[in-house]
Amino acid sequence: MDELAPPRPLSQRAKANRDRIYTAAIELIRERGYGAVTMTDIAKAAGVARASVFNHFPAKLAFLGEWFERFTRAVLHEASQQTGNSAWTRLCFVLEALARGAEANKDIIVHVASLAMGHGPLAATEAELDDELQLYFARIIRDGQASGEIDRDIDVDFLADMWVGLLTVTAHDWVNRGQTSDLGADLKARFKTLFRGIEK
Repeated sequence: MDELAPPRPLSQRAKANRDRIYTAAIELIRERGYGAVTMTDIAKAAGVARASVFNHFPAKLAFLGEWFERFTRAVLHEASQQTGNSAWTRLCFVLEALARGAEANKDIIVHVASLAMGHGPLAATEAELDDELQLYFARIIRDGQASGEIDRDIDVDFLADMWVGLLTVTAHDWVNRGQTSDLGADLKARFKTLFRGIEK
């Protein structure tokens, strides 16, 4: 069977409509909370037909998925420029950037954390981003091993998976505690404990 052709790129007008719909949805979710917003509300706020909303975002969770994707990839893009620093410094950079973004967007993060479990577009997006975080962490670990900062006997992929898991658990703990603690401090403290066990 022939492979499916890749989706055609959006026209400039369609992209503008999609961006307007996305922006309207995120603003409404911030104002009212995820559960209080409907696709009809989003269509009215964006000034488009309800069918147009579904055409670009088949499920309401897709808005949170796109927000989380944009947020995480922006952090990883910025973090990828920190190649000249030590493994610990690079790790701290990405943890601090993620924490700052989460603190600044508590009203969105709380919904992402509570709704990402299970199946659907948000869970799929979270799994894809976890894979990207794992690859980034693995790069830090390998560079740390090459520089002599991290024990060369450490299984890179296993440790990178542990870091992704620790990041996720810490973020969920922060949300479950009402987002009242310093997420950046929580992350650095937990990762420092783990990092001590792998230092050369």
